[in-house]
Amino acid sequence: MDQRRVDRAVLALWCRELGTLLRLEVPVLSALEVVAQEIEPLAPVTVSLEISVQAGDSLAQRIAELDDVFPPLVRAAVLAGEATGRLADALVGVADCLHEHASLNVAPTARARLAELAEQAAPAPAVLTSKRLLTRAIELGARRLRIAGGAEGGAAEAEVGGRWEPLQEIDPEFFGPLCRRIKLMANIPYWISEPAVGTIHLSTAEHGEWNVAVQAIPDDDGVGQHIDLTLVARDTS
Repeated sequence: MDQRRVDRAVLALWCRELGTLLRLEVPVLSALEVVAQEIEPLAPVTVSLEISVQAGDSLAQRIAELDDVFPPLVRAAVLAGEATGRLADALVGVADCLHEHASLNVAPTARARLAELAEQAAPAPAVLTSKRLLTRAIELGARRLRIAGGAEGGAAEAEVGGRWEPLQEIDPEFFGPLCRRIKLMANIPYWISEPAVGTIHLSTAEHGEWNVAVQAIPDDDGVGQHIDLTLVARDTS
């Protein structure tokens, strides 16, 4: 990826959203996951950063190493911000600078290149899995789906004919991202530690429109989750 051809406005939005989430004390992995969903042209970069941070790498250091994506201004700002304990502020501040550059057309970007980046941005695994579980439950004729687990992983089950049928075992490292994604789809702030409810509006090509009522109940340890989903077909007549 040629940084000179990446729209400064897109980079500005990426920095501002990540910095704002970190200011709100959203965990860094959760913040990166949200940014990957929201800013698709840079999703491959964001997902690679998420993997590196999950492996124990410094977020600022990894950003600074991506000189083919981030301009010197961003790389210097994040290193300085991390060194002083103000990474979130540094990201928001550098976003303002990038936005000003974009408004002055310092680094214009071809629309075709942004379209190409967007096409290359594969959905994150949690996005694919959450939609696949919902679709599978509908195909089985289930009207309830539940996901439960904790630090050791979890499982997804659908209620079919009055019995709970297993749909998928969920690995420990994937359980948290999946729960966060479902909460995000239901407009539930996934960093809060109390029970919450929300609604997902699901549109499928083969099964029509659905409303999914979501109830998320975190365990007392702050790690475990129990998410109940009730699926109701929407009357579009």
